[in-house]
Amino acid sequence: MTSSPYAYIDKHALQHNFNHLRSISGQSKVMCALKGNAYGHGIVDAANILTGANGFAVARLSEAKILRDLGVDRSITLLGGFATTEELNLAINLRCDIVIHNVTQIEILENTSTRNISIYAWLKIDTGMNRLGIKITDAFDFISRLESMDIITKIGLMTHLSDAEDKMSKKNSIQLDLFRGLTDHFSGDISFANSAVIVNCDRLIKSYKWNNKGDIWVRPGIALYGISPLADNSARQLNLKPVMKFSSKLIAIRSVLKGECVGYNSTWVAKKDSTLGVVSAGYGDGYSKSIISGAPVLVNGRKVPLVGLVSMDLIVVDLGSISDDCIGDEVVLWGEQLPIEEVAHYSNLTSYALITGVTERVERLVH
Repeated sequence: MTSSPYAYIDKHALQHNFNHLRSISGQSKVMCALKGNAYGHGIVDAANILTGANGFAVARLSEAKILRDLGVDRSITLLGGFATTEELNLAINLRCDIVIHNVTQIEILENTSTRNISIYAWLKIDTGMNRLGIKITDAFDFISRLESMDIITKIGLMTHLSDAEDKMSKKNSIQLDLFRGLTDHFSGDISFANSAVIVNCDRLIKSYKWNNKGDIWVRPGIALYGISPLADNSARQLNLKPVMKFSSKLIAIRSVLKGECVGYNSTWVAKKDSTLGVVSAGYGDGYSKSIISGAPVLVNGRKVPLVGLVSMDLIVVDLGSISDDCIGDEVVLWGEQLPIEEVAHYSNLTSYALITGVTERVERLVH
């Protein structure tokens, strides 16, 4: 086995998606999410391409460090905040804007010695996600405590919608009504819009007439990379272009007779004589083991089905009874002609999980 899969990163598609999402977000500032290695696309490459972003958002201190070491000087928001004094000090050293979502963080900040530092604190409000965030009833107390700290120089308010992928969910309006009431005449910035909210912006952003005194920040993530955040709309319908083409090559072609089995546990049995193609890609590369037989794969531009279980380094596809495919031919696992959302239907995973699962041994090639 000498062939390896590659992830081709289309910088023009990424820039197109950013420009489109920015254009439909009105006058909002844009905080591009680069967490999860830029959703599997490569954090360094994505940061170098997204030069128009007002800031970046990460989930881990290690991600913030990569960006600062790269020379990024714009704002970096640490979405998960910190859990210990040591993590707070690292976040301060990396000049992160820090999300505050519990009282322990407030207490750590209150016990931090005053130094020549300044922190932008995003106070996360739980409006119904029930994951991270303080209760609305505690918001004014938390704001007051943050305002009393010399090291806190700016405060923003942030929330997250739990059902934003469902455009018709009434919970979206319930959460936004709660957040709108809290932010009425608030003096600082606010942020509530992830990808799903942005692409539904006419109803969820513009119609609310937000009147805080600072800026509104949107936080595009999955949509930046050309994947639909909505359950009932494709990326193409949302004017988004896939950024990654995940591809490999045929490394073997073999015949199989009716009744013969393929792969581990003999889960697939040939219903007729056919030709199989062996592809150098597997769950060790991020082509998930949960993808089942029948999942589409592109060989020479035509869809053929995956057969048998996904192995660590290999998959097998049914090329059909008549095939002129050759060893070395390209195989597209997902990309512009084969949306990752379509592949995800053949697994128990979302497109989010598939795209972020592309492993480090897969080389990213920007073009």
